[in-house]
Amino acid sequence: MGVSKFLAVVVASAFLLAAPLAAAELDPRVLVLRTADVPAGFELDRADTGVRTNRQEAKADPRGTRLFERWGRVTGYEAAFDRGTAKIDSRADLLRTPRGAGMMLDFFAREVGKSGIKGLVRSRLRLGDEAWIYWGRSPFAFTVVAWRYGRVFAGVAGAGITRGETIALARKQQRRIAAALR
Repeated sequence: MGVSKFLAVVVASAFLLAAPLAAAELDPRVLVLRTADVPAGFELDRADTGVRTNRQEAKADPRGTRLFERWGRVTGYEAAFDRGTAKIDSRADLLRTPRGAGMMLDFFAREVGKSGIKGLVRSRLRLGDEAWIYWGRSPFAFTVVAWRYGRVFAGVAGAGITRGETIALARKQQRRIAAALR
């Protein structure tokens, strides 16, 4: 399985299932990375970028509708960037409450744990209210950072870039989220 396909499967399956009235009014695209945030040479992949409604996301997994209702998921947004075989994926899901974001992060962690990825390493990361970082080297190097902040569940995945670069991108995205929620 190629880098692109593997990263897409991990990110989509994990982020997929993984606010007050004002939350519905917040544009989710302000919660993710922009082209100016990513390293030089990365271009926005328009086909894999856009709003991720509950209805769209639930099509990929029959558990989606039930879980989104339980968590209070409002909407989400994903931005994908490519530079040759290198990939960056930035995702944010807006929920009604911080508790819902915590439930989504816990679900994400359980799903990644069940993935069976050989050599996967998981560690806590100081980011937002709670965060995990996952990385692996085989069959190729990748890093995924998933976290929650207030009523947002967010993630950045990188393949073909360093773990440090992926963490730096997650920190940029967290600053965007914090600013949007003020």
